Amino acid sequence: MAAVWQQVLAVDARYNAYRTPAHPQFRTQYIRRRSQLLRENAKAGYDPQLRRQYLKLRSQLLAQRYGPLSEQSSFRAHSNSIRSSRTTLDRMEDLEEEPRSQGSRGHRRSVSRGSYQLQAQMNRVAQEERAPGSVVPTPLAEASRAMAGDTTLSENYAFAGMYHIFDQHVDQAVPKVQFANDDKHLLACCSLDGTISVCQLVPTPPTVLQTLRGHIGPVSDFAWSLSNDIIVSTSLDGSMRIWNTQDGRCIRQIPDPDSAQMLCCTFQPINNNLTVVGNSKHNIHVVNISTGKKVKGGSSKLTGRVLSLSFDSAGRILWAGDDRGSIFSFLFDMATGKLTKAKRLVVSEGSAITSLSARSWISREARDPSLLVNACINKLLLYRVTDNEGTLQLKRTFQIQQTSHAIGSIFCPLMSFRQGACVVTGSEDMCVYFFDVERATKAIVNKLQGHSAAVLGVSFNCDESLLASSDAKGMVIIWRREQK
Repeated sequence: MAAVWQQVLAVDARYNAYRTPAHPQFRTQYIRRRSQLLRENAKAGYDPQLRRQYLKLRSQLLAQRYGPLSEQSSFRAHSNSIRSSRTTLDRMEDLEEEPRSQGSRGHRRSVSRGSYQLQAQMNRVAQEERAPGSVVPTPLAEASRAMAGDTTLSENYAFAGMYHIFDQHVDQAVPKVQFANDDKHLLACCSLDGTISVCQLVPTPPTVLQTLRGHIGPVSDFAWSLSNDIIVSTSLDGSMRIWNTQDGRCIRQIPDPDSAQMLCCTFQPINNNLTVVGNSKHNIHVVNISTGKKVKGGSSKLTGRVLSLSFDSAGRILWAGDDRGSIFSFLFDMATGKLTKAKRLVVSEGSAITSLSARSWISREARDPSLLVNACINKLLLYRVTDNEGTLQLKRTFQIQQTSHAIGSIFCPLMSFRQGACVVTGSEDMCVYFFDVERATKAIVNKLQGHSAAVLGVSFNCDESLLASSDAKGMVIIWRREQK
């Protein structure tokens, strides 16, 4: 019964090259969206005769619009070729409900103690031959590689299929999308339409659980609390709001201390009662969300509008980026919430710092604390944190397209269980890029195409099985990692 829907998709894919010749990205997104809709219809159990009639009518309409197909009798064969093509449909799943048969590659490679020790010995030999300053494996790296099955980065990050598309914020940019902490199927996204959506991916079909309404201006940023029961959001209406994620209720509205547009926010990772916010008057403030008041000594001024914030994992160093190209580091007093300005780095004069993401280690093979930075210079920047004051030293750059949009990037959450280390970023060329931070050349591990506008936000769920990306036209795509 589902084979008819596959034939419908085959017809669409055959004519897909004729649609919007100047916008190939839109063609890709269209055919993926068709694949998703047809999968949902196949589960609905419509009459097979109606599906066959629909196929016939659609073929006739497409033929009238674009001309007849050259191989009208090969729908089924073409459908099979589409299902096996990564480039055209990104490994679209079979519409049948039958489970996939797993080959030998579908099972994790078992690693015996003997082979583990042998691999460790081989790595120690390789370590002696490494160039100075390169990655040095540790015993924990051997264990984590064994847990991951010793697969390659390309296999670990083979995100090929679309899981779902959310379009409730259509025509309004979604600057940020983020999965909840330690949760596989709960995520939220904020929009310039003034709302925040809390979405659930299982059970299927995915749904919007809550729409948080209350801001009278565009929502610029938000953050989940550690327990996921609270979301804090900032808006260009000059307010911060605290939301109950269970019922969508606004618990408290806190005006900006400077009566300015609020542009970014982040929880203090150890004490979630404290939130740091940045505004358009160049100030950052530490706010106690229980009282709604800023903390004494918890304010500081930057050289420009504060666009991005990030703590280290211990919550002792805070980095803040502004729209004039500077990154400031601050020492955070855990007892009082007081901020002490430490260091300043000018990345590029006049280039906005749109995203900061800190990591205490890149992987168990490379234990250097790092900061991932998006700046409007057509590059993604990876810095090494060299001391306890947050001093930054440039380690790597990756070529992307970013000149004006607020693009975001992330470290992959399970890099300790993978071979190598990977980061993911959006881009103004409507693509999502995966970069291997240790590969000297050809660092692109994967490239996802499907958006029809600049990709602004990216987020992994906790086990890296799903990746969410959002764009400047309000589309949120959930990508599924291909299971080997």
